[in-house]
Amino acid sequence: MSERVRERWSWDAYLEWEAKQEIRHELVDGEVHAMTGGTLKHNLMTRRLGAALDRALGGGCRAYGPDVKVATGNGNARYPDAVVDCGRFVPTALLAQDPVAVFEVLSRSTAWVDQTYKLRDYDATPSIRYYVLISQDELRAMLYTRNDAGRLDIRDAQLIEGAEGVIALPSLGVTLTLGALHEGLEG
Repeated sequence: MSERVRERWSWDAYLEWEAKQEIRHELVDGEVHAMTGGTLKHNLMTRRLGAALDRALGGGCRAYGPDVKVATGNGNARYPDAVVDCGRFVPTALLAQDPVAVFEVLSRSTAWVDQTYKLRDYDATPSIRYYVLISQDELRAMLYTRNDAGRLDIRDAQLIEGAEGVIALPSLGVTLTLGALHEGLEG
């Protein structure tokens, strides 16, 4: 019996195909993966995150939610929970034009992927200055800031904890508190 070989998707074939789909799909290492829904808690945290980013941003940058695709520097396509885009606003675009910060709200089912494969993908994208992982189960976040060597390196990551913990993105003028993102979601 011969093993069936999966054909790898090209970027253009993926974009053309996905534009016709009813649900979102990520392109990861030449394979297409359907995006699944999240819990109510995940949804509320993601919405709060987007609203907080909207309030904090100025100077031409915009916050988008989980329906905006990010093209990574290694040829993958990701749908982060939130993205800050400082590129030119193109109303018909399907991709962030100049993503500078990406955020993932961690769930038990996605945490490992967010902390490994997505970190790899965002590290390969030079425009991304910040990668923020926010736990939905604990008052905890991990902030990766692109270092002088041009990397989002675990050795430079900042662990943020507690209700008063602040996620600060100084070049964007953004400060977010973990307590505000988690307020009322303990149940």
